Amino acid sequence: MTCEELIDYLSDYLDHELDTDLVRAAKDHLATCERCQIVLHTTEGVISLGQRQQRRILPPARRERLFARLQSAFLSAAGDGHE
Repeated sequence: MTCEELIDYLSDYLDHELDTDLVRAAKDHLATCERCQIVLHTTEGVISLGQRQQRRILPPARRERLFARLQSAFLSAAGDGHE
């Protein structure tokens, strides 16, 4: 799995909605990619913060925009060539 694929699947990964093969591929990638680990932990932190603040769940369109912005920022960041 590449960094870009992980970002594409991140929402489903966090929601435990991926099939076994994709979960395994995501975990394998996360085991070796520090940038994706940071994205995962940051996203989990934002979700946790929102839950602690008793905020409503983001509407699907807003959630998609958020993940698109995260993906764009991640891909445009100075990379180490890790894919």
